[in-house]
Amino acid sequence: MKSKAILLLTIFIFLAAHANPPGIKWDEEYNFNKVNVFAVEAYAKDNRLMRTINIRTCYQSDGENFLIKVLAEGRGNGTETIIDKKNEVAIQILGTGGGATPLYNAGGYKLPSAEDLKRLDLIPTGETKQILGFPCKKYTYTFRKIFGEVWITDGVQLSNDLGVFRAAKMAALHNTLSVPGFVMEMTTEDATGAKTIMKTVSLQNDEKYSVDLRGVEMTTALNKVNYYTF
Repeated sequence: MKSKAILLLTIFIFLAAHANPPGIKWDEEYNFNKVNVFAVEAYAKDNRLMRTINIRTCYQSDGENFLIKVLAEGRGNGTETIIDKKNEVAIQILGTGGGATPLYNAGGYKLPSAEDLKRLDLIPTGETKQILGFPCKKYTYTFRKIFGEVWITDGVQLSNDLGVFRAAKMAALHNTLSVPGFVMEMTTEDATGAKTIMKTVSLQNDEKYSVDLRGVEMTTALNKVNYYTF
């Protein structure tokens, strides 16, 4: 009797995870016509380049939706995350770039309240430089056992959701910065000397990209999570 109850509970959990919970919906197709390009370089403590991750953020010139595309080495190792602002849902596509059929998952998100935002406090240095023709100011920061620098410009009129700060998953840790502007470059370094450099390669390129979700097998998450988790 006990094993039967466990089996029924397992089936219920499986069906709940694969059902479409109330409020979870998405569009059949997403279209983008702009792209920003970034590179994330990981260095060992001896300053040896270990790997480079190429990232593209596709977005709409006349809309709010965007997609973060991580181009990992090897066929079928890529990921794509669509942020659907209208439906307040994120669609994750795992295993893109060839090989096996990708996995699809949709989950609702919620924006954190002002008191729940995690702000990274930046210290101005007075240093400046040009990145892709935009004047940038240098700031430094310390976060737990990590320290680094951030180059920010006010010459780019884009949300950091479309920049390297979000694409490199830094927003999952910090959400916001203590100064306004668009992040063009960011460096993190830990106590061992291992370092990551996040760079903007190009911005506001005209390029079309579409994702068709008709007929895909979509799993869904039951609970909404923080917007910056994705």
